[in-house]
Amino acid sequence: MIHGHGGDIYSLARELGRSPGNILDFSSNVSPLPLPEGLRELLISHLDEICCLPEVDSLGLREALAGRYGLSSEQFLVGAGTTEWIYGLPSILKPDKVVVPLPTYSDYADAAKSASCRIETLGPWPHAEPSANAEILESLSQAAKGRSLVYICNPNNPTGRFISTKELQQLISLRREATWVVDESYAPFVAPDLESSLISEEFPPNLVVLRSFSKIYRVPGLRLGYAVCASDLIEVLASGARPWAVSRLAQIAGEYLVDQIDYEQGVRDYCKKEKPRLLSNLAEFSLLKPMDGVTHFMLFQVLAPWTADYVTKNLRKNGILVRDCANFVGIEGECIRISLRSGSENDSLINSLKELESLTPSS
Repeated sequence: MIHGHGGDIYSLARELGRSPGNILDFSSNVSPLPLPEGLRELLISHLDEICCLPEVDSLGLREALAGRYGLSSEQFLVGAGTTEWIYGLPSILKPDKVVVPLPTYSDYADAAKSASCRIETLGPWPHAEPSANAEILESLSQAAKGRSLVYICNPNNPTGRFISTKELQQLISLRREATWVVDESYAPFVAPDLESSLISEEFPPNLVVLRSFSKIYRVPGLRLGYAVCASDLIEVLASGARPWAVSRLAQIAGEYLVDQIDYEQGVRDYCKKEKPRLLSNLAEFSLLKPMDGVTHFMLFQVLAPWTADYVTKNLRKNGILVRDCANFVGIEGECIRISLRSGSENDSLINSLKELESLTPSS
């Protein structure tokens, strides 16, 4: 069983005797906008296709991805979320070690442990100030020797740090003996593909890029993601791929969503406007201190006498989920992570925090 991630609305709904739809979930880093227009109707119109097996290799979706990025469809592997490849890569490649800069998404280390790989952690770099990027890149360069498998979340969860694609390209080309796994699940929130993604026609042979439909399109329940590699590496990874790993409705949704460039820009535009508004309201509190980051999710230090556990538990009583970051290795002190939602929902969070701040932790 997987515990400690965000987005578990079902447990809280059972705890409060509510419908899951009545839970305000600020713990899951998905798009704050409604589903892309037309997606719901599209899936309903294709419901009859669940009576048949899905495409064995998601060819239709791979061709759609190839069209978006100007690559061959043979360079894409589609799976049930990026989780499939995060866990599959250590088992398939059997590296001498797995390198993980901290703090970051816990599944990278968990995947290495599952494959009985030696793990080398770097850092931690618990803040997202750009001045630390050079130190991180140098540390990665020193660690990525031999048959290493290196995980980089870019932008990083939970800190919101972003390292430019140019800097990463230079590092990956320098350490060709290592295999670099760059998880770009949150890249569409930062900028368009050309500015935020390593996917290009000049694809290094030692790079795997992971991309998720879950976050930017607000469809984590569909379980859909993909890996992009050069041809030689894709053949190795394909040996560990499962047939029919992706449901038919997820394949249909993916083919539609790949072209929703305007929706992605709409998410970025909304976040650019709403994030400063939320932060300016929270700046009036003595409860939370925001930490730097470029993403739609924000890391906050919980200031004494309050604790992250106290804040999260009391918000849960109001049907509000935020992410307690206690299980992120490398996070300093008491921290929570909050993701943007709609303006009215963000206001509900502000009001609940205001009420909470009026109490002392002993109340």
